[in-house]
Amino acid sequence: MNVYFVATPSQDAWIDFTLAVTEVFWLLPEEARPEGITEAGQLFDGMIFETAGLRVSPGAEENIPMQPVPYVKERVGFFQHPDFFHRLVLILIHNLCPGSVRIERNDSKLSKNPGWELPLLWLRHHLKRPELLAPGEVDEAALADDSILYHLEGYSSHNDDPDELLCRWRVIVGMDEVLAVRLNQAHSAA
Repeated sequence: MNVYFVATPSQDAWIDFTLAVTEVFWLLPEEARPEGITEAGQLFDGMIFETAGLRVSPGAEENIPMQPVPYVKERVGFFQHPDFFHRLVLILIHNLCPGSVRIERNDSKLSKNPGWELPLLWLRHHLKRPELLAPGEVDEAALADDSILYHLEGYSSHNDDPDELLCRWRVIVGMDEVLAVRLNQAHSAA
């Protein structure tokens, strides 16, 4: 998967993005948050968001005074195996900073990469934003599958049963793998 930052988002879009990422951080169970980060404020160091190679910052260089609108540094090919949190972030930046980012999948690696369906459904439900769209192709049947939504609805920091969270996470990982294979088969048949 390649991600290209092509334009600077508006300040309002940037604020909406940072607030949404912060909310996602607190809604996710601790195990699904970025490793080593214990507070949402650690995601944004002086308005710089950097994790797993993704760097979104307010200035072109660290030693330049902060600009009134965010600067987005281009990084290419850094998401080889995007985890759940990073797919959530990519969906958010795609929707909340429109025209600022271009996300492309390498078709030859479709079966190796999880899809957009599960993080998209999770965001729509937990952030109450049904208008969110994936930055790429999705399995429409999966988006309408109530059994998938059932497991995603219960996967949040509000669920304090560790055994249930672990069970739901295992189901989510399994569904991710099945959906990736299904998408790959659909492309092979076409």
